[in-house]
Amino acid sequence: MTTRYGTTPDAEVPGDREDDDLDQSLRNIEQAVRTAQRAFDEIGRCNQLLDHAQESGDEAIQELDVLLRHREHAAVPALLDRLDVLAAEVARSEADRTVVCRILFGEDEEDGPADAVDAWTVPRLTADDLPRIPTVHDVEDPGDSTLEDMWERDRALASRQHEVRQERTRIAADHLRTVTAKAVDSFGTPTATAALLAEARRAYVLWASCVR
Repeated sequence: MTTRYGTTPDAEVPGDREDDDLDQSLRNIEQAVRTAQRAFDEIGRCNQLLDHAQESGDEAIQELDVLLRHREHAAVPALLDRLDVLAAEVARSEADRTVVCRILFGEDEEDGPADAVDAWTVPRLTADDLPRIPTVHDVEDPGDSTLEDMWERDRALASRQHEVRQERTRIAADHLRTVTAKAVDSFGTPTATAALLAEARRAYVLWASCVR
């Protein structure tokens, strides 16, 4: 464009600016789509890992059933170690899921399901909760017993002690099995899983003391 004072740069064409804005908008949309796709892929990975962990955990519970039935107490700690490893992997994956969901959906931890032990009640069992093993002090002595009466009382006491020990072992085994299975089911809520696996360790010690 020429004026009486000389040549001036061409004026910016409005349509060119609109085209640039449109291109930038399309690039932003493409980037948002790629980001969303990566986020959904990450959620899919978390889901796959959780499914695999729960399948492995279910297999461990089946193994635990056999160990409890045969009273193979020495093999249980290694099984619990495996569950600890699975739980740690899931915990890291679920932490990644939390970050992704916060980015993707704007969800914060408190907006989703409560990751708290309250959602998974942790049953407790201690030695004081088990039936007490009777002793000779629980046997009534009429005072004028014959040797045969004393022998019969001792035999009855030994039989009763055996029954109570069997019951104590059964209760402790059921508790160990219950909390371990519940821990596997709670893999998606890592805080609850940690509490349940900690109780499983205590339950193992109690059960082993009954078996030995």
